[in-house]
Amino acid sequence: MKSSLDMWPPFPIAVLGVPPYIVDEKGEENLRAALEHRDRISDLLIFDVAGMSLKRLVVAMQEPLPALTGLYLGTFRDESPVVLPDAFLGGYAPHLQTFTLQGVAFPAFPKFVLHATHIVLLSFIEILDSWYTSVSPEAMATCLAALPDLETLRIKFRSPPSSPLQTTPPPRRRSVLPVLTSFQFKGVSEYLEGVISRIDTPHLDELRIEFFMDLIFDIPQLHRFIGRTGRLRPLNPTQLQFSGDGIRITLGPSPTRLELEIICEEPDWQLSSVTQVCNEHFPLLSQVEQLDICETPSMVLAGKNEVDSSQWLELFLPFSAVRSLHVSETLEPLVAAALGELTGERTMEVLPVLKNLSLDEPEPSGSARAAMESFIAARELLDRPVVVLRRKIQSLPATGSAPFIPG
Repeated sequence: MKSSLDMWPPFPIAVLGVPPYIVDEKGEENLRAALEHRDRISDLLIFDVAGMSLKRLVVAMQEPLPALTGLYLGTFRDESPVVLPDAFLGGYAPHLQTFTLQGVAFPAFPKFVLHATHIVLLSFIEILDSWYTSVSPEAMATCLAALPDLETLRIKFRSPPSSPLQTTPPPRRRSVLPVLTSFQFKGVSEYLEGVISRIDTPHLDELRIEFFMDLIFDIPQLHRFIGRTGRLRPLNPTQLQFSGDGIRITLGPSPTRLELEIICEEPDWQLSSVTQVCNEHFPLLSQVEQLDICETPSMVLAGKNEVDSSQWLELFLPFSAVRSLHVSETLEPLVAAALGELTGERTMEVLPVLKNLSLDEPEPSGSARAAMESFIAARELLDRPVVVLRRKIQSLPATGSAPFIPG
């Protein structure tokens, strides 16, 4: 590598250090040789090298790289966490535009970002637990305020914190991120609340949130944040999807504008948690007219029948404007059992303007069928008829998973 670089004109250098290219001392030596040309390096992508090798490379990267515009540094390895020193990249990177860390800690980031204010894409993935305290929500919001060119933001923690977070009340004035269009978050609600209570994003048109399971979701700031961002519209259609490891609510057409997922494997907790979030903090759901309730193809429904029917009725309460409802074949017996409990005037307590009910074939038998017929008959008596449609299920071909590409 060293001799080859000496033969070429001084073109910009993009350094790619990922397996299988860095698996031995020779590969690391080649990477070190490239790093010697500091004034020419435009991009660095170093991913999943052995822990000790990555630490040695970090030591070699404590001087400025004045031409650097893109940096990706990541690892999946847990046995030896990598912590970037305060002197990483000399403490500043004036031309940096994309900055991604995966499974790597950088406690000095709040100081570093003050000298890297042209970042367009900022991404923290598989963040270590120490970040909750080393870069608090208040500190993160301050960092974001220093990035007027930021368009894409990802903050994704590996796990919940080991102890409760200590946050301070939000300030009276919020910082504006004028060109941020995409925000993805994974972590605990307290951290997100602390960040979004301090920022405004007038041009945000994509918001994806994953919460770790909690007994109580106190997220009033999230509702206010969404309300201040008018571009997260329309809300139709809305999909509520159960899976083996969580429950996801997606609002709006593809490409997705607004998505919230709660990571949880227990069926009753999935339903109770999303019900809590929807009823207390998402009054915008009263604008939803099309609702789809389904599950992922790989979902195992063991234990789903133990879910209390009243939880389904409570879930439907904020969806007061739904005119079209689809329920998948697997979940139909559970929804039917809940709706079948309503009689007389109580039938109008949930989904009061429902006109069309789309169900999958085949039609269920026994108690599920009787419960659904009871609900339909009750709406007929109240002169609020519901049209039931049965649709055939088309099986999708199996597809392989896409390879992981850092970026």
